[in-house]
Amino acid sequence: MQINVETKPVASVAYNTRKKRLVETIERLYHREAKASLQKVISRLHPADMASILDELPPAHVVDVFYAIAETEMAAEVFSQLSPSLRTEVMTESPVEKLAAVLKHLAPDDLADLVGDLPEDQREQLMALLDRKSKDELESLLQYDPSSAGGIMTTDFFSLSHTLTVEEAIENIRSREDVEMVFYLYLTDEAGRLVGVVSLRQLLLARPGTPLHKVMNRRVMKVTTDADQTTVAMLVEKYHLLAVPVVDEENVLVGMVTVDDVIDVLEEETTRDMLKMAGTSESETLTHSAFKIAGIRLPWLLAAFIGGLAATAVIGRYEAILGEVLVLSAFLPVVMGMAGNVGVQSATVAVRGLATGAIDVRDTVPLVLK
Repeated sequence: MQINVETKPVASVAYNTRKKRLVETIERLYHREAKASLQKVISRLHPADMASILDELPPAHVVDVFYAIAETEMAAEVFSQLSPSLRTEVMTESPVEKLAAVLKHLAPDDLADLVGDLPEDQREQLMALLDRKSKDELESLLQYDPSSAGGIMTTDFFSLSHTLTVEEAIENIRSREDVEMVFYLYLTDEAGRLVGVVSLRQLLLARPGTPLHKVMNRRVMKVTTDADQTTVAMLVEKYHLLAVPVVDEENVLVGMVTVDDVIDVLEEETTRDMLKMAGTSESETLTHSAFKIAGIRLPWLLAAFIGGLAATAVIGRYEAILGEVLVLSAFLPVVMGMAGNVGVQSATVAVRGLATGAIDVRDTVPLVLK
């Protein structure tokens, strides 16, 4: 146990040292315009490491270094792992033709999220450069609310007819290397309606000639396109799923939400909850205007101000007693401090309960009284 505690800081220091050297090397090669050497260094990096390095470079060099990535597939992976601010910078400062060549390698759901953040004129130019298949997928995803299951799902899913045999299903999976993730095999009828699901383990253990409808599970955990993304995340967390199928109002399979998208949702919801507990919102982190920040915080500060006035009024009623027994005044800071701590604790419990679903909005009055 002691070895693990000591090696973590060492590993962290070693990683930061290596990262600093890579940033310096890439910056030096960029200034020397040594494009071949720069591409060679970049090609040896993991996309996540490259995204982290771009975040350390001077803003004026980020776009040029990003397009020094020779393979567009790697560039797409790096792009998807950039911080939101850096991603926006690359998108707004890139020529549309170069940007389209990179974005076409992204998963449909990731592409829809990114295109939705573009200005209207740049979005239209980018849409015009995409191929028909990518454009159709993108348009179908953009029609959904970004915070719904339809908004975070991917249309790049794998499904088969429930009338096929196990052997035919395995051959189909082998021939589809371009599918994003095959955690489960979703089975549909002739109309495309979701009728069952088979895990890969079940598929491999079943006899080759067995029809899929005999080994499939008919009780499928699914959501509709208009389901809230938080509901999807809670479903994945509760039942330990790797993916959730998404159906329309007629039970036709239209997409799936994978666990990586759910992790993003949970991170987003957790950040929002923490900011609520602090009396602010996420929009504060996206603006540099002091007036806008004041406007965001003002309602919460006014509530605290009104509470302070009420406390002052209560204390004023006992002014004569405080004047006679001065020692009581020494307890006022203690009482105020304890009241603040109780308030923070109560807000934390309430917001976290609402986020996890443990507290229902209908229980607001009993909760406040408690």
